[in-house]
Amino acid sequence: MKKCPFCNKNNMKSHEILHEDDNHLVFFSKEPVTVGHTLVIPKKHIKSMLALTDKETDKLFELVKKTARIIHKTLKPNGLDIGTNYGRIAGQSIDHLHVHVIPRYKGDFTFLQIVGKNLSPYAKVLKGDEIKLVDKLRAAFA
Repeated sequence: MKKCPFCNKNNMKSHEILHEDDNHLVFFSKEPVTVGHTLVIPKKHIKSMLALTDKETDKLFELVKKTARIIHKTLKPNGLDIGTNYGRIAGQSIDHLHVHVIPRYKGDFTFLQIVGKNLSPYAKVLKGDEIKLVDKLRAAFA
C-alpha cells in the first residue's frame, strides 16, 4: 500500500499550509484548478466522509465553511466550487478525505472539465501567485 501524502506533513512545505488545528489542515492543492484552490483535510487518515462521526463531520465542515468565507472575501472570485470525491470512479486521486474549496473566475475551466480529465493546466502557473497569497490568507484564519 502506498503511503498517504496527506498523513506525512513533511510532504508539505510550510508556505503551503494556511491553517492547522488539532484535527485538521488547510493547504493549497498541489494541482490547483484556479488561483487559491485549497484543500481541507482531517489529520486522521479517513478515506471518505462516510467514515466520519457526526461530530467529526460538523467540525470538518465548520472549517470548510470558514475556509470558503476567507477565500471568497480575500480573493473575490465570481463563485466557489466546494466538494469531495469518494472512489477512483468519482475522481478521488488520494485515499484520504479532502474537501476542495475552489475559487471560480469568469473564463476558467469548469470543475468537471478538470477533474474528469484529471489534468491541471494551471498547476505550474499558479505556484508563484499562491505564495504571494499565503500571508494574506493566514491572517484571515487568525
